[in-house]
Amino acid sequence: MLSAHFDGKNIVLDEPARLKPNTKVHVVVPEEDGRTVTALIESCARLSEPAFRTVWDNSLEADYDKL
Repeated sequence: MLSAHFDGKNIVLDEPARLKPNTKVHVVVPEEDGRTVTALIESCARLSEPAFRTVWDNSLEADYDKL
């Protein structure tokens, strides 16, 4: 996720990003109370759970469960 701000005319990234020219991006504008961003972060976390489970739920990683 990249942080950015609106300068009154353009959306400006707050940090450098390695993007190819003409890369399409999606901009999510948070509600004033932050609910949109919070909901997006929570949704992404839930969607990534199966992938993390696949990576971490195996016998090679089981030793870490004992720590």
